[in-house]
Amino acid sequence: MKNITKKSFLFAAAALFLSPAFANAERPSREEVQADRESFFMAADEDESGGLTSEELEVFHSLAEASRAERKFVRADMNEDGELSLEELGKMDRKKHRSKRFR
Repeated sequence: MKNITKKSFLFAAAALFLSPAFANAERPSREEVQADRESFFMAADEDESGGLTSEELEVFHSLAEASRAERKFVRADMNEDGELSLEELGKMDRKKHRSKRFR
């Protein structure tokens, strides 16, 4: 993210944390995914052109990745203390490997 302005960052942060998918740590519905995509797009489209430049696309992808990471964190934080213990990380990794095995 080379040229992110303060405005872009604030929009991006707002879009990320106001995202419907954050209200539910489980897999988001199609509607939630679409709402996230739209809010990330609007946040990333700094010049409000209706399209994304390559730099804006980086912002869009960063927001989407941050959203996925936050959902993973919330699901892994079993005791809801805001931190992942070594045990919680281990369980998260086992779930990840188990799900890949059955695809």
